[in-house]
This record gives sequence, structure tokens and C-alpha cells, in this order.
Amino acid sequence: MILFKKEIKFEKIVWVSIKCCIFACMEQVSGFYFPPSETTSAQFSNMTEISASGFNILIRAKRDGRWWILKALAPAVRNSEVYQSLLQKEFDIMKHVQHPGVAEVMGIEEVDGYGKCLVMEWIDGITLEHWSGRKTEGEDIFLQLLDAVHYIHAKQIVHRDLKPSNIMITHNGNHVKLIDFGLSDTDDFAILKQPAGTPGYISPEQIISRQADIRNDIFSIGCILEKILPGKPYTAIIKRCKAPIAQRYANVDELKADFMAHRNRHLSGIKRIAIAVLTCIILFGFISYPLLHQQEKSISIPPAHHEAKKDTVIRQQAKNPAPLSESKHSQQPTAAAPSSASHLQSAELISKGKKTIDKMWKESGIDTIQSVVKKSEAYFQFVNKSNEFITTTYPQTFSRDIAGSKKTDIIYELSSYTTERYVKPTLSRFQSSR
Repeated sequence: MILFKKEIKFEKIVWVSIKCCIFACMEQVSGFYFPPSETTSAQFSNMTEISASGFNILIRAKRDGRWWILKALAPAVRNSEVYQSLLQKEFDIMKHVQHPGVAEVMGIEEVDGYGKCLVMEWIDGITLEHWSGRKTEGEDIFLQLLDAVHYIHAKQIVHRDLKPSNIMITHNGNHVKLIDFGLSDTDDFAILKQPAGTPGYISPEQIISRQADIRNDIFSIGCILEKILPGKPYTAIIKRCKAPIAQRYANVDELKADFMAHRNRHLSGIKRIAIAVLTCIILFGFISYPLLHQQEKSISIPPAHHEAKKDTVIRQQAKNPAPLSESKHSQQPTAAAPSSASHLQSAELISKGKKTIDKMWKESGIDTIQSVVKKSEAYFQFVNKSNEFITTTYPQTFSRDIAGSKKTDIIYELSSYTTERYVKPTLSRFQSSR
């Protein structure tokens, strides 16, 4: 019995091996690809046409418990040998492409009612054309796109039709999936060497010289970057991507390195600003706390000492009564004049301090600086300079008549003024720029 089971198992292994060899030979000879599933011959169901553009139709279909996308030829060209060759060419190019950022082509089959169709993975998502998200998400998507394009370029494939509608973004995780290689080209194929692409994304040399070059895709990538991440800090990158072909990035690696450098400089600028503000807050806390603590001590007199002092003053007044002519003046609080003077002096010091801070801001030139990096550096210097002025330099100029509590009030007032007038609005502008 055991021997019989072993013989059956051996025969099964041999038969599976023979089938794999047959399928491999057929793929090499005809280009026909059989998916790993053993139900290759099963019919598709729940077929729904989801789009039709140019000479192609996309159909959503179900088989083996999962969804697929079928790419078929439009009825007008379905029997054309040229367009059938183009569909076959797309499969021949894509059958060896395996990358998480490129939609997988599983096979090419005859489908009832549609003729020869590419069988591709179903992508649950939206095109980049309809995507709208935060700037940081756009940067991540762009980096994924660069990785996918770098991969196909390494395979000697030029996409030739990179545009937002040919880039899928998955609902689960915002992953990039590059689709539609119908206009793609390699050195191995002689068909479709004529101009091809989409207005607004096609490079000039594709139209003029019909040149198939990876720099064609670099031009399109620049147009895509301009759409999803317009303006600073990537203006220079967009400009170079769309420059004449000789001045363009030579490859995706060069483009990616420049993009990362601009991105890191921008992020470091924002980080420096945040660190500067945090440092300012911490320093103000360290400086103001002892002064406030000292103020509490100065007004907390022990009751016994206070009563004793009061009793001594009463006895002295009884022994040495004041002259009648001075009695009217004695009715006025002796501390009123110094207190009023101290208050006026504090107000004057606060006013002068605010004018100095305003002058520091004007001299920094932050409002006129265009570069985000230079603007952040200038702001970092302003925060450091103003913080030193408020907490160290300026208090040293205070008159000795200013009590510790008044010094604290002046420092607090100037810090609040700087925060509300300059710190918060600037940080808000930096945040909105992201």
C-alpha cells in the first residue's frame, strides 16, 4: 500500500514537470502566456466595459474569485493586423516586467466577444489625474513614480506616454501603479516609431525627430511634477526636466538625487525654525521662572515680623509726632510717586524694546527673500538675535529702580509681542507652503 502511494506521487511529479516544460516552450514559440492558475481556460464573468479611448477598450471582469482588467481592441480595428501586432508587442514588452510600481500583465487570451485581450491585474484606486492630497503625500508619490520609471528604463523600455491618467494611485496606501504601455518602445521593435504621446506631456523631439530616448520620459516627468507639486522648491527641477534634450537630466537617478537634495533642504529649513522657536520658549521659561519666584518671595512677609514692624512704626510716631504742617502730606502714600515712576519707566522700556525688535525684523529682510531655504535661515537668525536681546542684552540696560517683578513683566511683554507679531504668522506661512 505504501509503495502504491509512492508510485502515484512520483507519477504526479513527472506529469506536472512535463506540463511546465510544454507551457514554457509554447510561451517561447508563440508568446502566449499561461497564468499560474490551473483554470486558465475558465471563462470570464461579470464583464463590464469601464472605459474606451483611442483604439482600446478596458473591461472589468471576474475569474477565479478575483477581478481582472481586460484590454481589448476597439471594434473598428479589432481585425487589423497592425493593431493586433501592437497589442502583441505590448504583451511581449510587459511579460518580463515585475515591479510593485508597474501594473502586471498576466497573459494574452482570446475572449468571447472581444477577440485577443491583454489580461492585467485589477487596481483598486484612482488615477493621478483625479488625485488630490497633501504636499508630503505628493512627494512620496513622485518618488514612487521615479522608482518605477527607473526600473523600466533599466529594462531598456521607454514608456513614451507618461501622464497623470496613466498613473494609478491605490486606495490602500497611496501606492503608485504605472499603466498603459501601448505606446512604449524598445530597441527590439521596429513598429510604432512614428510620433506618439499626449499633448502637454510629449517631448518636442518625439514630434520633430521621432527620437525614442529615456529623456523623452524625463520631459513627461517634469510636466507631471509641475502638476502635483507646482512652484517652490521644485521650480528649478521642473525647468531642467523640460529643457532641450541636451540640457535635460540624463537619467532618472540624476533627477532623483536633485529632487531629494531640494526636499531635504526644504525640510531642514522647517526643522530649524521649529527648533529655534522651541529654544526661545525654553529659554524664556528658564529666565522668567526665577524672577517670578523671587517676586513671590518679596511679597510674602511672615505675619509675626509684619506685625512687629508695624508696632515699631506706631511707637516711633507716638514718641516723635510729625509737624502739623506735614500732616497733609503724610496722608498721601509715600510709595505712590516711586511706583508711578517705575510704571512709566517700564512702559517706556517696553516701547523701546518693541521698536528694536521691529528694526531687527526689517534688517533680516525675511519678507523680501524668495528662497525657502534662505528665508528659513534668516528667520532662524532673527529668532536667536531677538531672544538674546529680550532675555539678556536688554535687561542689562534696565535702571536699578526697576524691581524684579517689573523686569519680568517687560521680558514677558516683549516675548509675547515677538511671538504674536512675527513668530506665529511666519510659521503659519511656512506650514501653508507645504
